Amino acid sequence: MRKTIFAVVAATLITTASACQKGTEEEPRPDSSTAENTKGLTRAEIRMLEKAAGEDTAAVKELLDLGVDVNMRGKDNNTPIMEAAFSGRLETVKLLLDHGADLSAKKNDGETVVSLGGGHKEIVELFEDVSSLVQAAAKGDGKQIEELVAKGTPVNGLDQTGRSALTAAAGNGHTETAKLLLDSGADPTIKNSDDKTPLSLALSQNHQQVVALLEAAIAKRRNSAPTTTPSKMAVPAK
Repeated sequence: MRKTIFAVVAATLITTASACQKGTEEEPRPDSSTAENTKGLTRAEIRMLEKAAGEDTAAVKELLDLGVDVNMRGKDNNTPIMEAAFSGRLETVKLLLDHGADLSAKKNDGETVVSLGGGHKEIVELFEDVSSLVQAAAKGDGKQIEELVAKGTPVNGLDQTGRSALTAAAGNGHTETAKLLLDSGADPTIKNSDDKTPLSLALSQNHQQVVALLEAAIAKRRNSAPTTTPSKMAVPAK
């Protein structure tokens, strides 16, 4: 009789433990850290950071075309180019620079785009070329600009001081340099990290020839732009 009772009790305990274990497996606790890390970001912005760190350059381009800010900030003030540089995604880094990614950006912990990409030689060299392009533009050195552009240096990137090559040329009144950059694909609407545009800098220094050049470039760009309505929320998180 005792053996029977013990057997029943043991079987009950095993069944209960098994059920508890099954319930735990089927209903895992939510990952609150993930929710915290993405708080305040749109689904498209979350996906932008994920894809920039991965190998999907095409997805990053799609998000940029849909209107996601190239310099959007994550929870730690991390930007897409920080994620791409740290992961060694050279093509994604080039794409982001072509859309005005800012090398002067810093995370909350003080890490920069340059320091995060420091473990990848090609990316380090690319960042150096961007800085050289901006310096050449500031001096009006067309020959060096042509060499850097021929090398594949993105013309729209912001250097470690937060300036683009076109804003550097415009602010210093280098008309021919500005024209060379525009012909090489420079975007006249991209701002410095302090929100100053090539046009506002040229106007502030009364460089009228540069002003006329930029106004014509902006009008041309506006007229040729596709009539689409960007929507950050239209991109599902994956």
